[in-house]
Amino acid sequence: MRIEHNGTLLRIYVSESTRRRGRNVATSIVEALAAAGIAGAIAFKGIEGFGRRGVLSSTRAVDAWMDLPILIEVIDEEEKIQAFLPALETILDEGLVTLERIQTLLLRARHAAP
Repeated sequence: MRIEHNGTLLRIYVSESTRRRGRNVATSIVEALAAAGIAGAIAFKGIEGFGRRGVLSSTRAVDAWMDLPILIEVIDEEEKIQAFLPALETILDEGLVTLERIQTLLLRARHAAP
């Protein structure tokens, strides 16, 4: 079965070293998204990147400490995403947040009648 739907894509870019009240910010954000009833979220750890300070982080670094970029992607109804933004602001002191209107396409298997 094919289901088409319009929604909003929320992208949150943070650094893996970013902490808030002693906790990893990416983990705090994903937990808050789940608690808010958002349809789904995924966090990706980047292999290389830099932010506004221009400091390159890479898995190729010789240093034991690598401060890699993390991208959290969220897709849901625009109203639910907008309603979550104030909660996000209480968690995130620094980072980049983008919003995009998207069209989703869900493919679901048809179950045969028993």
